[in-house]
Amino acid sequence: MSPREIEPEDGARPGGELEPGEPLTEDELAGLFATDQSRFVLPLEDEPSDMVAWYLFPTERFRGEWRRHPISLAKSLLILSVYTGLLITLAAQRIKPQYTGRVIAVIAVGALLLAAFRAADWRLGRFVLTNKRLMLVRGVFNRRVSMLPLMHVTDMRYFQSPLGRLLNYATFHIDGASRRGGMRRVVDLPHPNELYLRIVEELYEPAAVEARLGRDDVSDAVREVLEGAPLVNYDGWVSVEVYDGADPVAASPDRRLLLDPDRVYDLIVTIAPSPASRLAEPLAVTGGVDESIVLFEVEVDSDRPALRHAARAVWVQESERARIEFTLGPGQPPLWPPPWLWIRVSQQRRTLQSIELTADYPTPGRDRG
Repeated sequence: MSPREIEPEDGARPGGELEPGEPLTEDELAGLFATDQSRFVLPLEDEPSDMVAWYLFPTERFRGEWRRHPISLAKSLLILSVYTGLLITLAAQRIKPQYTGRVIAVIAVGALLLAAFRAADWRLGRFVLTNKRLMLVRGVFNRRVSMLPLMHVTDMRYFQSPLGRLLNYATFHIDGASRRGGMRRVVDLPHPNELYLRIVEELYEPAAVEARLGRDDVSDAVREVLEGAPLVNYDGWVSVEVYDGADPVAASPDRRLLLDPDRVYDLIVTIAPSPASRLAEPLAVTGGVDESIVLFEVEVDSDRPALRHAARAVWVQESERARIEFTLGPGQPPLWPPPWLWIRVSQQRRTLQSIELTADYPTPGRDRG
């Protein structure tokens, strides 16, 4: 029986209103963290590559690096193969036959070396975004690094050809405060729309990037403030027993206890893998963390202040049972209507299960039947 499922009869029973400190429901939390999943967002890389890390200063925050689209290498190799074919054809037609084989071999070797150089240049080239600047790293033997501070970006746009739209690449045009620089035109960058949004977000909403980055874990921090730390998983039962000295007090099917107002009773709450009495409810916690020992809080609430007991901690070891005792009585007037008892089990102020009892004290002139 969950506390949110208890229906108050006279407005005095718990569960009818949201108490201060009570956690929000899953639907309420979902509204706080709802996001539009229809738009793909490029994941934020955690660490730069060794080559890019060489050019970052210590307080600079890395946002991502991108290699040019493979179409850039394909176009370069296609042009190279066309020129190689033309040179071989020209050599076959214009050079004496005794030298043709050697010349063609030289052309082929040179073309292969140049193709390897172009492939290495494509592989080592990076377009880099940090929280401070844009960088373009190029070169195999001679390294060229161009940089544009984000605060100096005045305009940015990209152009996609039909083939670019089909293969998802584009050419970026980036204007800065200075007309000089090597980043005014960056060709064949992949995922252009997502990359464009990433740069614009870094320009105008850097705090949103920090929130998604996970470095400060803003969303998890907010959720933890609202919900508390993760619950500890458990699968068992909570049981209640009432004793008059050494004798158990029997409960009726509707969970009414016949008590003497002049006596003091022991109320024992047991948390165990199996029920310990007829007054038992399942106690299950899922979706949390697994630990060998679970901390619960057990509280006795009532509409009569004399029967209330503040929450007390009870440690439950896996596959073991744990008990905690409270005292009931003596009964204080008024004894009619019969007081109710609400034994509540919680973790981190979040109610997990409850058992509701009625303390039926006989009073003169009233038929209990």
